[in-house]
Amino acid sequence: MGVIIDFFKERFGKQAEPAGGDIAEARGSDAGSFDSFRLTEIALFTAVDLIARTLSKCEFVTVSRNKEIRGAEYFLWNYKPNRHQTKAEFLTEMVSRLILRNEVLVFETSDRQLLIADSFGKETRAVTDDIFSGVTARGMSFGTFRSGDVIYLQYNNSSVTGLLRGLCESYSQLMQDAAEKYEQQAGHKVVLGIGAHQTGDKEFQEKLNNLLENDFKTFFRKKNAVLPLYKNFSYDEPTTDAKNKAVSEVSDLKQLRAEAFTTVGNAFHVPPAVVSGEASMLSDAMQTFVGNAVDPIAKMLEQEITVKRYGEGDFMKGDYLLIDTTYARHIDAVSGAVNLDKAIACGVLNPYRAQRYCNMLPCDEEWARKYYITKNYEENERKGGEE
Repeated sequence: MGVIIDFFKERFGKQAEPAGGDIAEARGSDAGSFDSFRLTEIALFTAVDLIARTLSKCEFVTVSRNKEIRGAEYFLWNYKPNRHQTKAEFLTEMVSRLILRNEVLVFETSDRQLLIADSFGKETRAVTDDIFSGVTARGMSFGTFRSGDVIYLQYNNSSVTGLLRGLCESYSQLMQDAAEKYEQQAGHKVVLGIGAHQTGDKEFQEKLNNLLENDFKTFFRKKNAVLPLYKNFSYDEPTTDAKNKAVSEVSDLKQLRAEAFTTVGNAFHVPPAVVSGEASMLSDAMQTFVGNAVDPIAKMLEQEITVKRYGEGDFMKGDYLLIDTTYARHIDAVSGAVNLDKAIACGVLNPYRAQRYCNMLPCDEEWARKYYITKNYEENERKGGEE
């Protein structure tokens, strides 16, 4: 999440805090601009973090001679990319940088650690490797790399930055207006009658100041309170439809929230139900979310890793990396038993892999690794199925 927050602070946020004084000055100044679009910020955090964390749930399958193996490369991508981060932390940072900054550079150190570059310069070349210079990560400088020696991804969604900027401006103003209207409608409106012949009296002025600065504040703040009034003072609270208007303003705030989440979700191909967490629509929306938002990034990363860390020669021999996004969907062994049975019966899964998808310790016996085909799926050599 730190990457996402840093992105907004760098591009949109002005963190200067008001030194004090009138509240109106703080609200009217640019110093509060970063704090004024928290709704859009939350929607963006949610969308990007959902994609990043969903990808981190996927298994990076290492293949040798077209058979799955588990070695150093498998451990590197699935458990500990470097000594400072777990797989989830590493992939969350990597995908966040990719989406929000439109590019990310991952390189390997001399002791086989994968690090994400904090900054770098890129020199594009036509027919030879691009050059990445001034590469830094975690406060250290790592010099220059050729593109063939690093993993470099570009999101290629140039409209995202413009969208974010526009959202931050428009929803910020709308939310501020709605909040101010709510405060106005929900607040107390009081008419205080004062005897005209006492306006020049010094003692009277002191009583008036005490009433306005202390007594009224206590009266409005307490659930049950008594307001003492001096002679020649009268108090009246006009009857208005403030309560109904305040409810209307709250509805406007909720509507703005829904619109912000929907707009941001559409920008990143995340269904609104997934961003907002609407349980009634979540199952179908998750399928769309994984297919449209997670799978493309997974395929992009899968291809880049295979090209850069295996190469054409090894790939032709059956050595490559596969990102299994099936793990992005939660599969429960009990509620999903019917579907799992069907997948095993038609030979899509074997019992060993089915148990892995359910996040269970798989059975390591020989029969569990075999694939089974029921008679319904066996090829019938007799035409028409006749005896």
